[in-house]
Amino acid sequence: MTKWQLNYKGAQRRPFPYEEVGRMWAKGKTIAEIAKAIGRVGKGKDPYHGLRVVLTRMHRGGYRNTEGKLVKLPYRVGKKALRLAANAGKKSSI
Repeated sequence: MTKWQLNYKGAQRRPFPYEEVGRMWAKGKTIAEIAKAIGRVGKGKDPYHGLRVVLTRMHRGGYRNTEGKLVKLPYRVGKKALRLAANAGKKSSI
């Protein structure tokens, strides 16, 4: 092993600010505004893809707040609209 390989630490992941995203989502900020505020705007055709994936995970699985409790991110639309959109997506993929 070379000296460089011994000292190499690899890519470091930045901790994701779940709490901050939850607060901004509650205030009604858009996905673009949240991504810019936390510095998570990607490159390419879909710069907000990464944040949308995390928001989906926060809706479905939840996240741990500062007290350690599991909190689910609320949806901004009613349950009926959410169910209709999910069903429409399932039909279009067939």
